[in-house]
Amino acid sequence: MAAQQKFIPGIYNYCDRWCERCTFTSRCRSYESTSKLSPEQLDINNKAFWDNISSNFSKAMELLHKAAKEHGIDLDKVMTREEEQEYERRESFLKKATENHELIILCRKYEKTAKPFLKKNEEFVDKTKELASELDMGLKTEEQVVRSVANIRDCLEIIQWYLFFIEAKLQRALHGKLDWLEEENDFPKDSDGSAKISIIAIERSMNAWMNLYESMPSSEDVALHSLSVLSQLKQKSLDEFPNAMRFKRPGFDD
Repeated sequence: MAAQQKFIPGIYNYCDRWCERCTFTSRCRSYESTSKLSPEQLDINNKAFWDNISSNFSKAMELLHKAAKEHGIDLDKVMTREEEQEYERRESFLKKATENHELIILCRKYEKTAKPFLKKNEEFVDKTKELASELDMGLKTEEQVVRSVANIRDCLEIIQWYLFFIEAKLQRALHGKLDWLEEENDFPKDSDGSAKISIIAIERSMNAWMNLYESMPSSEDVALHSLSVLSQLKQKSLDEFPNAMRFKRPGFDD
């Protein structure tokens, strides 16, 4: 039997980028290439950061030229002025059509609701004080208090992580669906893969809001409003990308 391939090809294309919570990091080439970076290489203000970016870009261009040559594509061919104008018109159309799509409008509506809530921590502070008082009065055990605080913190982390991620992936999905290049073959569509991970992120966010509401009744208004918008966003995403949930993400859905 052949040895298992260490890295799963393309697994990082359809993940949620939350490496700390991923069980596939040992089989992800993207994680492998970034987890060993020094603090200097992770600092955007440090020369080492930009040297690493330059090195990765050079490697990517080498691979791109190699793949293009295998498919008979000349990347060094200079576009004519007419071709450049057509490309710019196409990109302008895709950007405008994506930005004005109802899915993106719903994303912005959700972000506008959730962002202010995440910025202020009064509700969380009040809840921890309440739990501390219940502990002092013997109404709850220390284990129950620790579990409740951890649950609230986890909900807030999930909501925070996916707040802008959902829009970014839906932007990519819509851009791909509108781009005629994606329709040239019968391979699984990148737009469906991007839509799938955004829908998964929506579902996880909804679960986090529901758990937060149960743990913090004071969050009722923002939680219920967020759930309403996310519910609409999920349904409209499924309508827009009917094949998304059938997309097989490398590693995750094997």
